[in-house]
Parts: sequence; structure tokens; C-alpha cells
Amino acid sequence: MKGIKKLFYLIVFGLIIGAILYIIPELEWHAPTVDIKLDSEYVGLRPFDIELKDRGKGLKKVSIVLADPQGELPLAVKDYPEPVKEDVFQIKLDPKKLGSKGGPAEIRVAAEDRSHLKLFVGNKTFVVKKVVIDVTPPRVEVISREHYINHGGSGLVIYKASEDSVASGVKVGDYLFPGHRGYFKNPDVYMAFFAYPYNVSADTNVIVFAEDAAGNSKETGLYFRLKNARYKKSTLDIGDDFIDRKVMPILSEDSSQGLGLKDVFLKVNSELRKKNDAEIKTISEKSANEILWNGGFHQLSNSQVEANFADERTYMYNNEVIDHQYHLGYDLAVTRRYPVEAANDGTVVFAGDLGIYGNAVIIDHGYGLNTLYGHLSSIDVAVDDRVKKKQILGRTGETGLAAGDHLHYGVYIDGVAVRPVEWWDDKWINDNVKNKINEAKAEFGVAEEKSSSVSENTSTKTGAAQKN
Repeated sequence: MKGIKKLFYLIVFGLIIGAILYIIPELEWHAPTVDIKLDSEYVGLRPFDIELKDRGKGLKKVSIVLADPQGELPLAVKDYPEPVKEDVFQIKLDPKKLGSKGGPAEIRVAAEDRSHLKLFVGNKTFVVKKVVIDVTPPRVEVISREHYINHGGSGLVIYKASEDSVASGVKVGDYLFPGHRGYFKNPDVYMAFFAYPYNVSADTNVIVFAEDAAGNSKETGLYFRLKNARYKKSTLDIGDDFIDRKVMPILSEDSSQGLGLKDVFLKVNSELRKKNDAEIKTISEKSANEILWNGGFHQLSNSQVEANFADERTYMYNNEVIDHQYHLGYDLAVTRRYPVEAANDGTVVFAGDLGIYGNAVIIDHGYGLNTLYGHLSSIDVAVDDRVKKKQILGRTGETGLAAGDHLHYGVYIDGVAVRPVEWWDDKWINDNVKNKINEAKAEFGVAEEKSSSVSENTSTKTGAAQKN
């Protein structure tokens, strides 16, 4: 009998332990979490996400509503037949459903999990976020006139955006060029330098846009005339000696270990080139919000153009086509270790090794405009140095992916390469930059602290560069 009684106690104890092990997870106490992913208090036509998570038994049901003094508008309701640990709702307001709603409101999110802690009712979370509804887009109006653009070249547009705009600028295909304000007395007047990139089709539209804090946007087309530009094509034979002598040293031993000569070349000419161009783009994003340059840009003294902008190069190795790239600048040559001059006034924002460009200097001229000086044998300036036009930056060389001693000279707008020859041409600057700024100044005035040097009279001489 004692043995039977003991066995009975053991069975009962086991059942109790089993019940506890089963019930405790069912009674988890962690309530769901709610994250309303909004960058500001304004809610408009731009979609935003609401993220829900539950670390216990999983979500059971969710309700999301938009409430204001006139009532509630359901945004999302969901019941989960099976437990779900996390879910994301993308919320996009429908102006038709909103009706006349606008102004202060609340986003209310209610979430319940599958816990049985509270008499078989799950843990609940209720989150309220105060917002301001705004579905009215900002206004944008183009002020400047006569936009003549070369394919691969630069442009300037002056426009007016309403005071609720938090972002504005120019779109050319997938490229975006931000606008800058503060030059004119009227704070709603912006100017944006932009590129019509060499690699977009000739039927690509130029769009001026403005966006407010709620994500509402307004776009207007820019009337312009596009001049076609022919760019050269060339074929380059790559030999083992060139790869050993020039390409291999650019890579570290770890990066080149186990690679054949062909793969080493592609790693530098393709992968590293993309990385370097991305660095230039990042550097350009820190451009000063003012015009630092004065008059036409200076071509390297006594130099000749040996390789043109946007040359399409096909690379051959052992009679096989292995790569295609574009040469995004001018190659300028005089004599070995020739002094390299700054093309215009500005601030040094990069001075050091830049991969395929070797020892390089980048000067910021303000409002997204930068010039690059590559393949230098030596550098005589440092980051944050203010430099003047024709000031010596260093000397030409053959560092990086250079076959001989020369200067690689590039001009960029917000990290997008453009035709340097335009900026060497005082007449082009007068017609496409100075005149537009002067017309806007006559109407809106210029801020007192802004330099008007770019608007001073310039001669109409044309740079000595070979034009393509």
C-alpha cells in the first residue's frame, strides 16, 4: 500500500509540475511594443510605418485609427488566427477619406497579445501619438529663364518655394540636386546648380520640386533646350606589365591575394572606381551653403587636353573585352612634376590617397560645386585650407591608375561629373550663371552677408581647352 500511495503522490506531483510548465508560458506578462516611425509631428501623403512586436505568445489583434475632433478614421484593423511575433503596417493617408480633416489629430494604436494572464485576456498596449495632418503640397515656381544645357553639362535654376518647404531642388532622371537658399533677401528664393549627366537619355526631363515636413510634394517641369554632345569611344589594351607595375600596388596584399592578373585589374578598374566615386559623392554632400568661387575657372597653365570628358573606354586583355568604363574628367599634361594650380577660390575638403585617382585634392567651391585634381606626385595643401585661384596645390605625377605623368582634372556638381570646359569659359558663366543671378537680384535683392563676386563683370574669352 505504501508503494501505491507513493506512486500516486509522484503522479500528482508530476501532473502539477506539468501543469505549471504548461500554464506559465500561457500567462506571460510582456505586453506588445509599438513603434510609430515618424520623423516629425506632421502627417501627410508620404507613407510611414508602424511596427509592432511581441516577445511572448505573439500578437492576437491590432487596431490603428486616426482621431480628431470630428471623429475617428480607421487606418488598419487586423486579427491574427495564428500567433505572429512582429508585424509592420505601412500607413498612407487617403485625402478622399480624410475629407476636410486637417490640423491637430492623434494616431491611436491598440495591440493585444495571446497571453492568458488576465483571465484569458491578453496583455494590451495602447499608444497615442499627437500629430498634425497636412495634405496640402507646397508651392514651387521657376524664376530663371533661358536654360540652355549641354548633354553632360551643367545648369543653374533659380526658383521660389513656399515657406513650408523643408526640401527642394532639381531632379534629372534618378539624380537629385538640392537647392540652396540664403543668397537672396527673400528666404523663399533658392538656387540649384545641377547636371544633365552624360549617361541619361536625351529625352530625360528636368523637374524642379519642393517637399514639406509631412511628405507632400509639388513638381514643375523646367523648360530647357538641350544641345547634344558627342563623346569619344576608345579601346585600350591592358598588358601584364601594366597590371604588375601600376594596378597591383593600388591593392593591399590581402585584397589581391589569390587573384589572377585579370581579376586584379577588374577589382581596381571597376570595384575600386565605384568606391572612389561614392567617396567623391559623400564629400560633395558637405559643400558650403555659399558661393566661394569668383569668375571663370582656370585651366592648368600651358596644358593640353590629352583625354576628354566621358570618353567611353573598352578594356582588352589577351584579346578579350573585360571591362567598360567612362573617363570622367580631362587629362591635362605639361611637363613632369608640373605645379598644379587651383581652378578657383574655395576650401580644400580632401587631400590624400583616393584609389584610382592616386594622390588627390578636392576643392569645394560652394553650392555643391567641386573640382578634383588627381594623380599628384605631391600635395602642398591640407583639408580646411582656404585657397585662391591659381594657388599651387601640389605637382603632377602618375600615382593611382595613371599610365604617365599628368593631371586628372574633374568638375562635379553634388558628386556628379560634368563637362569641365564650360567652367573654363567666361562667356558660358556669364550667360548661364551670372545673368540669371543678376536678374533674380534685381527682383529679390541679395543678402548682405553673401558675396556678389560671381556676379561681377567677367570677360568673354573662352578657355584654351580642346572642346568635345
